Amino acid sequence: MSRASRVLIAAAFLLCGSSAFAEDLKFGYVDMQRALNETEDGRKAKATLKKEFDQKQKELDEQQAQLKKDIEDLDKKRTLLPADKLREKETELRSRLEKVQQTYMRHQQDLTAKEQKETGKIFERMTRIVQKIAAAENLSMIVDKSALIFAKPHLDLTNELIRRYNAGEAADGKGAAPAAAAPKAKK
Repeated sequence: MSRASRVLIAAAFLLCGSSAFAEDLKFGYVDMQRALNETEDGRKAKATLKKEFDQKQKELDEQQAQLKKDIEDLDKKRTLLPADKLREKETELRSRLEKVQQTYMRHQQDLTAKEQKETGKIFERMTRIVQKIAAAENLSMIVDKSALIFAKPHLDLTNELIRRYNAGEAADGKGAAPAAAAPKAKK
């Protein structure tokens, strides 16, 4: 739990000291990660990202397997090669190893950026829905479940968030994901 989340929750509970004020406070929470995993757009984004990850992983595995084979071949021929040829082959293999490592790092960065881009659109839309739920239910605060140690299950608004998201709510709002609205039009 982040420090800001703890401070926010602590402040809310300190404000609850006044019984008259406490009666006006209503809280809820959502599990944003679960909502991401259970919305149609979230599942599609995860599937797309997994497909891309698997493709890149296969490419890396092939490069690593070939490199390993070449290293083993060099080890078998080590005593037969002249010293200058041996150094040349070792330098080539080190260079290839560095390229494979750089490719791995580049793939990781690319996948992380794509994940943030794809899930960012979904989280923005979910945030708009959470704000609508808070307004409709007259809630004082909704926090993410990851910031909680304990909360009563009846305060969990995750199912409502998922239901509204999959029903197309807030898809037409500013910054909404165009892909999120498209499947709804087909139904």
